[in-house]
Amino acid sequence: MDDLNVSIDGSIILDRDVRFYGSVTGTLTVPPGRRFELHGSIGKDLVIEKGAAAIVAGIVHGTLINKGGDVVLTGVAKNLEDRDPAKPIKRKALT
Repeated sequence: MDDLNVSIDGSIILDRDVRFYGSVTGTLTVPPGRRFELHGSIGKDLVIEKGAAAIVAGIVHGTLINKGGDVVLTGVAKNLEDRDPAKPIKRKALT
């Protein structure tokens, strides 16, 4: 997994596994087979595709959309949307 601390102006689809500390002004999509950790912020939506995995410890200013991935939320998201009832977003408080 690569550590990334950059500012991205626009939207992006991940092409590798990333631990992200920066910011994205648009939407970030995690495709199937990829792992993502958010410690920074996303200006619009975070989309987790079926077969992807994400830990959201940062801030999603739009909607955290889970289409059937493995998602753990310890950070903040303005809205949550689970599209696969068999794979809901897991919410955990930081201890």
